[in-house]
Amino acid sequence: MFNFFDRNCNCRPCVPHRITVVGPTGATGPAGPVGATGPTGASITATVSSTTTLPPGSPASVTVTQTGGVASFAFAIPQGATGATGATGPTGPTGPTGSTGITGPTGPTGATGPTGPAGGATGVTGPTGPTGATGPTGPTGATGDTGPTGATGPTGPTGATGPTGPIGASITGATGPTGPTGASITGATGPTGPTGATGPTGPTGPTGPTGATGATGATGDTGDTGPTGPTGATGPTGPTGPTGPTGATTTFSVAATNTLDPGNDASVTGTQSGSTFELTFGIPRGATGATGDTGPTGATGATGETGPTGATGATGATGAGLGAYGGLYNNATQTPTIATANTFVALELNTAMPLLNTNDATNALTVDEAGDYEISYNVDLTGTAEQTYQVAARINTTNIPQSVTQNTSTVTTTGGGTWNASFTNSCIVALSASDSIDLAITTTVAPSGTTTVQANGSCMLTVKKLND
Repeated sequence: MFNFFDRNCNCRPCVPHRITVVGPTGATGPAGPVGATGPTGASITATVSSTTTLPPGSPASVTVTQTGGVASFAFAIPQGATGATGATGPTGPTGPTGSTGITGPTGPTGATGPTGPAGGATGVTGPTGPTGATGPTGPTGATGDTGPTGATGPTGPTGATGPTGPIGASITGATGPTGPTGASITGATGPTGPTGATGPTGPTGPTGPTGATGATGATGDTGDTGPTGPTGATGPTGPTGPTGPTGATTTFSVAATNTLDPGNDASVTGTQSGSTFELTFGIPRGATGATGDTGPTGATGATGETGPTGATGATGATGAGLGAYGGLYNNATQTPTIATANTFVALELNTAMPLLNTNDATNALTVDEAGDYEISYNVDLTGTAEQTYQVAARINTTNIPQSVTQNTSTVTTTGGGTWNASFTNSCIVALSASDSIDLAITTTVAPSGTTTVQANGSCMLTVKKLND
């Protein structure tokens, strides 16, 4: 842009030209500083929201829903297919031998032979032998093979990898200011010399030489500094700041895959420890296949020949009786002295019954042989007051638990006077040789009144050996 102003006058020669020149574009500013490190990527927390059991043959699926830093997994797992039907069972065994054919007709009676001489006296008829044991029952046919177990359902898919954390922000530094443009000053043009006077017109002579150039005028004042040039172009973008540290990676692993019984629901449980997430799958096994068809019945065996009649067996020995037994009873009434409740007092048994491999001790029986014995007793008593009694058989004065009986006496005469009670027991115990068996009685509360045990069969003890 040109700015004209007067200096001394308005004549053209006296007007210097002040030129305002815009400076050149400033140099490009330096690169901005390196951007700040980006923030750490967010961690992911994994959870199992649901596990659904699908029908056999359905495709398995895993649905992941992420809200912020929480990823929820929904599993859908098909149940194993039903096992194939078992193979047909083997052919059954050959059927039993057919029954013996019918007896042929009786032949004709032969001629009567001559009567033989009379023999000695007829011998005593031997005892009838014991009946032979019944033969064992034939074996049951083998059960058909069980069908094969259904194939295990497929393992569920591996969970999806969590997303990568975001990249750190990139910040470009501000462009530095453009330096000032250097001053550009053009000196003013000097004044033109004065024109000489015009001479008379002479003949036209040859063209004279060109006059010398007038001296250069004095340099004008320095012009004002031009305005600052426009802002230089924006400097290049500073380098990208270093990538922020990678967010924590969640590692998925399968801790166990358990096969469940048919009919159970599939299950998935997850356990997270830090950045490790372990999954435990429970997948139901397919139902057992149907039992295979029963094999065809084997052919009927040929009818066997009738065997010859066996010889008559020897007469069996007469069966033996009990190996040991014995019994005692008291032939008179007795009044046992019961001083303290729950303290047993021996009963008198003064008369022996037949004894075999047992012995009559004082109010007791001892056995000569070890074995399993049946012990039985009967006691009938009367009292002058109501009482609850206990009676027991004892081995070497120690009660046999299963022989203890308890009963409360009941009144037999209206208005009081007599109370009755009866005790009967039979049990089986193992005895050692020389063990001693007796009877004892007590009351469950402090005794009162008089107790009378009746005689003979009303106070009786027996033992019988059943086995060695």
